[in-house]
Amino acid sequence: MSSSILRDTTDTELWQLVRQDSLPAYGELYERYWETLYETAYWRLYDKDAAKDIVQEVFIYCWQKREQIQITESVEGYFRTAVRFKVLNHLKSEQARDKYSQLAGREIPEITHSTEETLASADLEASYRRELQRLPDKMRQVFIESRDHGLSVREIAEKHGLSEQTVKNQLSAALKKLREGLGNFFLE
Repeated sequence: MSSSILRDTTDTELWQLVRQDSLPAYGELYERYWETLYETAYWRLYDKDAAKDIVQEVFIYCWQKREQIQITESVEGYFRTAVRFKVLNHLKSEQARDKYSQLAGREIPEITHSTEETLASADLEASYRRELQRLPDKMRQVFIESRDHGLSVREIAEKHGLSEQTVKNQLSAALKKLREGLGNFFLE
């Protein structure tokens, strides 16, 4: 497929091509979302190198696991969620390293991500998706539009003919249910 045809292809169609080992389709998704994902990571970490590394790790993981990853709703949302989980893991690793460094009174060498951490991240992602599916349909839809698609409360309210307070209540209830289901993992 030529790059001009790929530019006109939907994300979902591109992901299906990726699952069939299409590197050009994957390149197109990379071009579409690399910058947005980098900004998502950077504004949480304020570390350019760490943000770049996290986005690269997500893209590498998704390419390596392309046959197992089934994205049915939003490819961008899936990528953004994966980046957020990687950022959380990064922050947890840094906090632990800082804590132990202070206790020991010296610098602790940086530890690279292990296979165990990668699997834990994948397990967390699967648990998140499972808990998300347990939410009532309208609540899940409002949550996905807010978190994965980046819509504002006002935009969601207008789209569904709801009051802004109803949307806020739905988001609050969704977060509460997800926190309970995930054992209070760090959700925004």
